[in-house]
Amino acid sequence: MKLANAIGHDSVGHIAKAELHSFGKKFNLDQLYKISKVLQVDIAEFFRDHEEVIDI
Repeated sequence: MKLANAIGHDSVGHIAKAELHSFGKKFNLDQLYKISKVLQVDIAEFFRDHEEVIDI
């Protein structure tokens, strides 16, 4: 719930849907930045070692 609140949501539903890319939900760069701060990781870690192209 802390993570959902940190990116401006009052439930974990958006996070779950974005993780599964269901209902067209996805994270924007601002949300990824906030998530990286909560998790205390560099935002670049979210983009490392991804070989497949994501259709946006």
